[in-house]
Amino acid sequence: MRSTLFFAVASALSTAVAALEGSQVSPTATPSICLTTPTDVSCSNYTIAAASITSSISEICKASSFLPGCSLYAACTADSTLNATYCAPLTILASLCTPVEDSVLTSPVCAKSYSIFCATGSKIPDCKSRTALPGLPSGKLVTGTVYSICQEMPTMTDCKLCPGPDATTGYSNCDEVKAWKGLCLDMPDMTQCSSFNTMCKNTGFAPFCSNSYKAPSGGATPSSGGASPVPTDNMNHGQQTPNSASILYCSSVMASLLALAISVIATAL
Repeated sequence: MRSTLFFAVASALSTAVAALEGSQVSPTATPSICLTTPTDVSCSNYTIAAASITSSISEICKASSFLPGCSLYAACTADSTLNATYCAPLTILASLCTPVEDSVLTSPVCAKSYSIFCATGSKIPDCKSRTALPGLPSGKLVTGTVYSICQEMPTMTDCKLCPGPDATTGYSNCDEVKAWKGLCLDMPDMTQCSSFNTMCKNTGFAPFCSNSYKAPSGGATPSSGGASPVPTDNMNHGQQTPNSASILYCSSVMASLLALAISVIATAL
């Protein structure tokens, strides 16, 4: 009788443990509903897989490396010690997809990624906490700023970095942010540099705002062919957290059964 009761309780405990383990989402689970219908309440615990974000960034920057968001990507890829918030993959993608003026270049990619999972009303937490780099303007604005300054003062050193805008695209195929930075650090009081001054006041992002900043030697770049070391601050990519209610319930059941087991054993003895 004693052994029968003991094994019955042990069996019940094993069942409770199995229920607890089953209540946790598999590490490889990817609730795809959050990538198509991010307004679903279940997406409040969802984190977008970093690989899908960096894939979108790479696709845009392969074709339009002169965009400011691509300069941000290059800076963050080359220096892993930079601000993790500004260098978060979703921040970089937001910096590329948010400027409406650049949508002709970015919308083919953004329309199937950022514009879906970070649409208005999205429950995905990172869409609210990982917005575009504060004050970083569109590529069109940076192109226009550089062109305007260099039309007025063509002898400025950094005017040599970028030719005039392409007649078809309206962009200069060069490192526009580098030219913009150099021109506005040399003459910060120029009226064309108001957006630059605002961005640097908001962020202090050294690669864009400091003359003394030097990227680490040997740092990878987006064109190097290797995986991007852009920092991430959440390793739970593409997952949802375990259902806390289920865990609490199973824990309660286990505690009750354990108390019963102790009582049965004590009585039997």
